[in-house]
Amino acid sequence: MPHSAAALAENGGARITETVDLSPFFTEAGRALPDSARTEAGKALIEALHSFGFVKVVGHGLSKHEIDSALGWTKKLFDLPYEDKMKAPHPPGPMPHRGYSGLGQEKVYSKDDVKATSSSADVGKVLRKISDFKESYEIGSEQDPVQQNIWLPDDVLSGFRSYTTSLYERLSGVSKVLLDAIGVGLGLEGDEHATLTGLVSDRHCQLRLLHYPPIGKEKLQNELLARLPPHTDWGTFTLLFQDQNGGLELKDAQTKEYIHAEPEEGAFVLNAGDMLQRFTNDYITSSLHRVSVPDPSTVLDSGIPARYSVPFFTCPDFSHTVATLPRFVTPESPAKYEPVRFDQYGSIISKYQYQGEE
Repeated sequence: MPHSAAALAENGGARITETVDLSPFFTEAGRALPDSARTEAGKALIEALHSFGFVKVVGHGLSKHEIDSALGWTKKLFDLPYEDKMKAPHPPGPMPHRGYSGLGQEKVYSKDDVKATSSSADVGKVLRKISDFKESYEIGSEQDPVQQNIWLPDDVLSGFRSYTTSLYERLSGVSKVLLDAIGVGLGLEGDEHATLTGLVSDRHCQLRLLHYPPIGKEKLQNELLARLPPHTDWGTFTLLFQDQNGGLELKDAQTKEYIHAEPEEGAFVLNAGDMLQRFTNDYITSSLHRVSVPDPSTVLDSGIPARYSVPFFTCPDFSHTVATLPRFVTPESPAKYEPVRFDQYGSIISKYQYQGEE
């Protein structure tokens, strides 16, 4: 069950996000409990997502070994020489969003960023003035009919393709159970619950492996750079595993403060995306989040350490139309969103990414 909002720990202004135990949905012992246990856990999940848009999840069925292996393979990948990683290069342009992207190649930004620069002749160029100091590798389903995976040759990193394919399938399964927990927490049944299931397609999710290299203090003082600026995820929800160095911050919509998602052994961070927000007419909000670069004056002479993380983005089918569930439209909360095809929604932002290093 979650800690109460009043009990959220504070340490130098940083607050720990709520933690919800979803073992009644994931473990054999939990599934043997009365339905009331799943209802209670589901409601706790929805309470946190309604209040903050994000939450830490434990009791998700993934072992410590599985989490450590995912982060370990991520480090092995990015420890490879650059020329080896470039044997599976992300192609120019946003599609397919697969393969390896080097430092500064990707620039992430929010819908508000795009709107704020929409009068510019080259929106993408304006938004890429400050590099995102990270490298990434994108993996999807082997059954994705729209985007095909781009793999390293097996002799470059033996077992990588097999492992990450299995990891994708494992996290896809976890996501389906999480979606069920969201439905239980919202009290959805019958046709309403069936509509919810359309928000996650096991063919169109995305597994991302991320490395944020260490940054020396001199570089921090002398260059404009970012690790991951504030943005929302335009899918349904995201699961994130991060190493002990942490770094993820999520914005509390009520206080407008950024909350540090401190690493917690055995937990992942779950944050809502734009599709879940539209589906619930803002009852669940898509959380603004970032990986910030600290003020150089607060950094030790050794700089800031490397960071590794593994987000899993859940999405509907590209052709799926997401519409607000009627129960969330009331005289007090009129409809805020028109139905939208998922691929059309994402194309506005994604078309400015992966234009190359300039």
